Amino acid sequence: MADNNKVEFGISQLHIGTFTETDGVVTLGTPYAQKGAVSVSVEPEGDSNNFYADNVIYFSGFSDNGFSGSIEVARFDDEFKKQFLGYVQLTDGGLGMVKGAVRPNVYIIGQTEGDKESRRFIMYNATLGGIQREYNTLEEDKEPTTETIDITVTGDNLTGLTIVGYKPTDAGYASLFTTPPVPVLPTES
Repeated sequence: MADNNKVEFGISQLHIGTFTETDGVVTLGTPYAQKGAVSVSVEPEGDSNNFYADNVIYFSGFSDNGFSGSIEVARFDDEFKKQFLGYVQLTDGGLGMVKGAVRPNVYIIGQTEGDKESRRFIMYNATLGGIQREYNTLEEDKEPTTETIDITVTGDNLTGLTIVGYKPTDAGYASLFTTPPVPVLPTES
C-alpha cells in the first residue's frame, strides 16, 4: 500500500526497552511506556569524504555512523530512571542518581500522527545520556518544565538496521508496542 500521508506531526506512545546482543543474537526486553512524550529528534552522524583527482571530485563517499539526538518528555518517571539510567532507591525513600552507573543499551519506539494515518518507528541499539532539566521560579503563568536526554542510535551491528518505520498496513505495526521485532534483513532469493 502507498504512503498516504503528506505530513506527519506529534509524538505519542513512547516506549523504551533493553537491547542486548550476545554472540550475534539480539534480545529485546519488555517495552516500557514512558508517558509525557514531547519530542524525539535525531540527526545523521557521519562525514562526506571526497577524493580529488584530475581537478574534480573523483570519488565521493559518506560514512554512516547512525544518529544522535534527544528525547524530551514532561518528566522521566522513577521506574524509567531505575530501569534505564541506573538510579537506586535509597533506604530513606529517596531516589538517587549514581555516578558512573552502568546503563543498558536500549531500543526506542514511538508513534507519529499524519494527515491520513499514524506511523510507528523503532530505533535499534541506542544509548541514553543523563537527564537535563532546569529548576525555574514560578512567574505569572505556570509553564511546565520538561526533561531531556541525549541519545545516540548506533543500530544493530549485524544487520545495520538503525531506524525502521511502519504504516498501519504493515505486519509489524500492530504488535510493535507489545512484541517489537528483532532486527532482521530479508533473505535474498
